[in-house]
Amino acid sequence: MKKDPLVSIIIPAYNAEKYIKTTINSALKQTYQNIEIIVIDDGSTDKTKNIIQSIQDPRIIYIHQENQGQSAARNAGIKIAKGEYIALLDSDDLFLPQKIEKQVNFLEIHPDCGVCYCKIYNFFDDRPDKLFYNPVPNYSGFIFDKLLKHSVVNPLTAVLRKEHLERYGGFKDDWRRCDEQYLWLKLAFNKVKFCYLDEVSAYYRVSKNSLSNQSVYLKENYEKFLGLLDMVESWLGTDERKKYPFDELKKSAAKKLFIGKLMAKGNILSKALLFLYNLRLRLKLKKVS
Repeated sequence: MKKDPLVSIIIPAYNAEKYIKTTINSALKQTYQNIEIIVIDDGSTDKTKNIIQSIQDPRIIYIHQENQGQSAARNAGIKIAKGEYIALLDSDDLFLPQKIEKQVNFLEIHPDCGVCYCKIYNFFDDRPDKLFYNPVPNYSGFIFDKLLKHSVVNPLTAVLRKEHLERYGGFKDDWRRCDEQYLWLKLAFNKVKFCYLDEVSAYYRVSKNSLSNQSVYLKENYEKFLGLLDMVESWLGTDERKKYPFDELKKSAAKKLFIGKLMAKGNILSKALLFLYNLRLRLKLKKVS
């Protein structure tokens, strides 16, 4: 009888004392037992280290590094991971108990699938008892063209085969924005198959801090996304480029970058734009009945 394959859960953490224990416990409570939990402490200055080391479980591997950013921390975890599969968990989010079991079962049954991703529910810090979902499209198959237009794969939902990361590389170490889109596009470009599993697998935390920083996020994200589009174009031959709407995508990104720059100015207009933007984000979310 085949032994259950090992799954490496990678958790990058930076000054995560508020939530890290709850996050790690959600990984420890998986119904799928053959896991290792690699926590990369990315130069925390709070009590993150003490909290992690207070959790007594041999499946937890704690690594400290100088602050290099989330992408570098994830790559550090992937580098030492022994698992056949990789799962990604941020230090303030939560796995549901059957997440790994359901996704590994799916991947074992579908050996042609390289990335299995699922549905998530969102919750706000100020309303933790209320769950919401963002009705984004989902796709299965060879979805390079879809990923250019839509960021549909939240890394919190993904379990992927480590062999693809070894073959094509992981995240961009020095990128703090669009690092996830870069990875998914690179894998999809190299014909790695994505599969959507219609199961709720995790809870994604939306904090007040993340909402208040939307202006900075928009500005930095779309500056980087424009660079990412140029990079992706360079992967393609002249004729292949014509198949994809790069000009349209760049115009859309430039428009959002302009709005982000306006929102980042800190004046009355920018505060009004930030309020309207966050209101729009909340209105897009659908309440879970």
